[in-house]
Amino acid sequence: MLRQEKILVAQVALILWIFIAIAMFAVLSPLRAFLLTYVIGYLLLPVEVVGDNTFVGSIYLTQSLRIDKLTACNLAALLGTLIFAPHLIQRYRLHWVDAAYFIATAGLFLTSLVNGLGAKDGLSQGVEMLRQFLPLMLLSRLYLTTASSLYEAMRAIIGGAFVYAFVAVAEWRLSPFLHNLLYGYFQHSFDQFMRYSHFRPVGFLRHALEMSFFLGTASAMAGWLWYRKLLTPLWGTIPPWGVLLTLVCGLALTMTYSGYAAFLLLVSVLCLLVLMRSRWVLLLLPVMAVFWMTGRYTNQIDASLLLNTTNYFDADRSESLQYRLEAERANIDDASHHLLLGKGANGIAREDGGGFVRAVDAWWLIEITFYGLVGIVGWYMIWGSGIVDSIRRWHQLTPDLQTLAAIIALMVGAQFIDFLFNSFPSPFLLMLDMGLLSTLRFYKPMPAASPMPATWPVDELQMVPEVMP
Repeated sequence: MLRQEKILVAQVALILWIFIAIAMFAVLSPLRAFLLTYVIGYLLLPVEVVGDNTFVGSIYLTQSLRIDKLTACNLAALLGTLIFAPHLIQRYRLHWVDAAYFIATAGLFLTSLVNGLGAKDGLSQGVEMLRQFLPLMLLSRLYLTTASSLYEAMRAIIGGAFVYAFVAVAEWRLSPFLHNLLYGYFQHSFDQFMRYSHFRPVGFLRHALEMSFFLGTASAMAGWLWYRKLLTPLWGTIPPWGVLLTLVCGLALTMTYSGYAAFLLLVSVLCLLVLMRSRWVLLLLPVMAVFWMTGRYTNQIDASLLLNTTNYFDADRSESLQYRLEAERANIDDASHHLLLGKGANGIAREDGGGFVRAVDAWWLIEITFYGLVGIVGWYMIWGSGIVDSIRRWHQLTPDLQTLAAIIALMVGAQFIDFLFNSFPSPFLLMLDMGLLSTLRFYKPMPAASPMPATWPVDELQMVPEVMP
């Protein structure tokens, strides 16, 4: 009985957050209310756990219409905007990313039709994708239209990561207990959260992998802004070096390689960007991801070097990775017969004994297996849109916006690399990516010596002295 009551707490929390967030739009500036709605909501609301025809931690209306944490944030931000800031809707401008999203959504419907699953299944898949991602994508393009608003979004995300660093300390020491304590259930299989005689923190996210990647990208973002002299004291009191040190310590305690890899990759590529001073460095991580996917699909890339390297550091991780890669091979071979639109709900390959190959963990593999080339190309066009527009307009940007565009583009590239092995798309990176599109769309080049218009004191956002070609 206690468990049922606790699960009800999760549903109450979702409803309360919608009203609390709308109230924030009434008392705060629209931008600040928008950012707090997503940052606090996503980092604190319950995680939806999907079982066999069961949905825990969300409000179930239909299978495709469920109010989970991201949907609750979407609803609150949409209603808050319509009620208290309807004038922002006039900022919307069509962009080629809208066509990419339409292609990805239409592909879901066509996949269901060609696989005999029916139009109802296709509509259900499309509605689910619309409720999850479309509001965030559109609202980000309405609110994040200047370099100053983009910078404020980055600081809000860094603030959330700063708090989560302390969550990492607590759960590393005591076990992942906060979600169960507040909502009455654990969001995953608990046996995956022990490593090297310590616990892997998760907070209120879906998995330790997601938390580690979040802290890894936030640490790199804070470090880059600090290096470019753009990171001011957090909340006016915590010095930049203290913020960065706290984030790196929190990342270290996640005990998870996805965040370590993201952080090290970003630091390495940022160093390369500083040395080469070339916009084309922004393409390095996405090109690496596409090269890996193509090589694995055509069976031209042998992963033995990766397995041997992993085995050198951790034999257990090597075994897990080998199982994933074997499952990847089985699913790729099966998906090759339905390359254009995928297999829909019938996507997971079967073993010789008839059982499913369960390890479909990589986001790119999920997309190409279930939704084919149409699905994966559509989504990679969406995620890569900020990178493309940044490179295209690079020479028109002043150094301050180059600094912001560079780290956002590279973090999206790190998300591409993470997609090769995991399937936790970051709503924060999607927000920054769409905000970058809108900022570049409204941006008008200014002389390098001119101060940048900002919503905070101008001296908080210093101009970077050199322009990277």
